[in-house]
Amino acid sequence: MNQLCRQTMVAAALAVLGSVSSSAWADSYTIDFKTFFNTATADNPFDTKTLNFSVATLTISDLAGGNGVQLALKQHSHTFASVANAGNFVDALWIKGPVGAAPGASSSVPMPIAVTYNATPIIKDVGYAYNWDIDFGGGNFAEGQSAVLTLTGAGLTAANLTAIAQSTPIMLSLGNVGGSYGLASLGNTVNFVGGAPMLVTAVPEPATYALMGLGLVGLVWARRRHVA
Repeated sequence: MNQLCRQTMVAAALAVLGSVSSSAWADSYTIDFKTFFNTATADNPFDTKTLNFSVATLTISDLAGGNGVQLALKQHSHTFASVANAGNFVDALWIKGPVGAAPGASSSVPMPIAVTYNATPIIKDVGYAYNWDIDFGGGNFAEGQSAVLTLTGAGLTAANLTAIAQSTPIMLSLGNVGGSYGLASLGNTVNFVGGAPMLVTAVPEPATYALMGLGLVGLVWARRRHVA
C-alpha cells in the first residue's frame, strides 16, 4: 500500500511539473540601436568611435498574465555627434505590431509620452511601415535617461513583437544630431534601425513558481517516505 502511495505521489508531482508549459514563462528580449556611420578619414583611419556604437537599448518583456508587454528604453551616454555639443535626444520609437492600448508610463524623462497606434501604417526609412508611434517630444529624453511604458492588447507579446521585428526592425529616431550626420532640412534627426532581438531570459510567472513548488514538495515527500 505504501509503495502504491509513493508511486501515486511521484506521478502526481511529475504531472504538476509537466503542466508548467513554456507559455507560463515570461520572455524578455533586448534590441540594440547602433550607429551605422564611420568617421574614419584618410588622415585618421582609426577614428571609428561612431561606427557600430550603441546609442540606446530597448528591452521588451512580457507582462504577468500575458496581456501585454513592458518597453524599457535607455539612451546611453555616448560621443555621437550633436548640435553645439548639447547632446542627443530620443525623439521617437517606431514599432510594427497589432492594435492595443498604452495604459500608463513611468519615466526618468520629465515630459508626457504620446503613444499612438495608427491603423494606416506610417512609412519610414527604407520603406519600413510602422503602426506604433511612441513620441518622446524632442529635446527632453537626454543621454543617460530612460523611459518605461506598457502596451496591452491581444497579440502584444515579447515573442510576437520581436518576431515581427525580424522583417520590420524597430526604429529609433535620435534628435539634435550634428556634425556631418545631422541635416537641418531633416530636423537634425537620424533614424537608427534596431539590431536583431536577443532573448535575455525566460522568467517563470508567479503561478508557475507555485506549480513548480507543489511538484517539488511532492517529490521530496515521496523520497522521504521511500528512505523511511
